[in-house]
Amino acid sequence: MEVKDIVKPAVVVSESDTFETALKAMNSQKTNTLLVVNDEGELSGEVTVVDLLDAIVPDTLDGNQVMEHFADDKAFASSIDIARDIPVSEFMNADYSALELTDTMMTIIATALTHQRARIPVVNKDNRPVGIISRHGLKAVLGKYL
Repeated sequence: MEVKDIVKPAVVVSESDTFETALKAMNSQKTNTLLVVNDEGELSGEVTVVDLLDAIVPDTLDGNQVMEHFADDKAFASSIDIARDIPVSEFMNADYSALELTDTMMTIIATALTHQRARIPVVNKDNRPVGIISRHGLKAVLGKYL
């Protein structure tokens, strides 16, 4: 088994795309992680469902205030409407550990363990996204050694 055997195609958005675009991409492509590219097409981050949820919370709220703020559907819908046009660059996670197709199975496992990652971006030599190793791929690696 090689990295290329467990990589699934990545769903890619740009830093300038919006919250709305990211959410629609996740829903239409049935994925929980988007890879984000800069203007040169290089990987610059990722967006997960948790990042989308964080993007709708006003910066002025914390802890119990968040629960109080989202006490009803109207407040939740209003927060999503406000977030609609926020650029992906403002809520993406730029802390990622990418792999290349030439990396070994042990590199995959070491990266997942060291960085506590359930999904790992895969890039080419030019740091352009080529795919993602998902939870399913990680389970396949574990199963290979069982």
